[in-house]
Amino acid sequence: MKKFKLNAQNIFFIIGFLALVIMVWAIGLNEIVSNVCKTGWWFLAIIGMWLPIYLINTLAFVTIVRDEDPANHKASFLHIFKINLSGFALKAATPLGFLGGDPYKIIEFRALFGVEKATSSVVLYSMTHMTAHFLFWTLAILATVAFLPVPLNFRIFLLGSFVFFTALLYLLWRGYRKGMTVRFFHICCKLPYLKRWVLPFFMKYNDKLILIDHQISHLYNKRRKAFLKTLALEFFARVCNCLEVYVILLTVTSEVTLIQSVVIYTFMSLFTNILFFSPMQVGTREGGFLIAFRALSLSGGLGIYVSLVTRVRELFWMGVGILLMKVHGKTSTKLPVDS
Repeated sequence: MKKFKLNAQNIFFIIGFLALVIMVWAIGLNEIVSNVCKTGWWFLAIIGMWLPIYLINTLAFVTIVRDEDPANHKASFLHIFKINLSGFALKAATPLGFLGGDPYKIIEFRALFGVEKATSSVVLYSMTHMTAHFLFWTLAILATVAFLPVPLNFRIFLLGSFVFFTALLYLLWRGYRKGMTVRFFHICCKLPYLKRWVLPFFMKYNDKLILIDHQISHLYNKRRKAFLKTLALEFFARVCNCLEVYVILLTVTSEVTLIQSVVIYTFMSLFTNILFFSPMQVGTREGGFLIAFRALSLSGGLGIYVSLVTRVRELFWMGVGILLMKVHGKTSTKLPVDS
């Protein structure tokens, strides 16, 4: 019998498991069963829709990590999928989601690709994931103004959001061209409370951070087709997210259009990402749905229903991702792990 060790993987597993239990308790088992019964057989379709979405996410990451080095092609797609799914589960479970999911993925991937490649690939994927979000939100704002009657004050808000996301896309483009890790640590080293902690780390690992930045810029500057493919895959995944809202609403009403579903998902995801520090997006998702439904002159009750169904779906995939953390896949390569 193996002795339990409190290593990084087990710590992340405990955090994820406790978050799952807390979320089930917060929603209530009766509420979960009631909403599953109300949705009926459609609930299986809603659950199943996220399998191809996670596969698309994994394909995007694989496109980033499999570069000119043959050693980076040896890890199997299924093993990367397992780590990616567990990373998303932890991201949903922890405050400042990227502080749970991304460090876990770096820890797991470093045994496959080395520390620098694992870190740069996870950072690149997160950048591309955010870029796809910003592109989607920008285009969704244009679609809202073009196809839906919205109040003047809401149009002003949309215009401000459009300008803001365009500026963020420009900053991300600069990050793709030149890297952003060293610049990020430069900024942190100037902040009063962070300086004493960040500066020693920055001085010790400066060469590795420069290498990570080089690998980040390499994707955009030297592997442009891979970059565009990754961005297209992540954007397509956002479109699939909208279909989930549309399918959930079809179970109770036929009055909501696909364009309205796009707007609903857009403002839900926008609201939850603005308040990204909320653990498990408690309250933020419900607020985002409520704002979107009211802006479209739809029943607020529908927003609460959609939010609850997506919560239950999220619980299912969180459970799968957390359980997969204890499944040790076989890999074709074993690289030395830095401390």
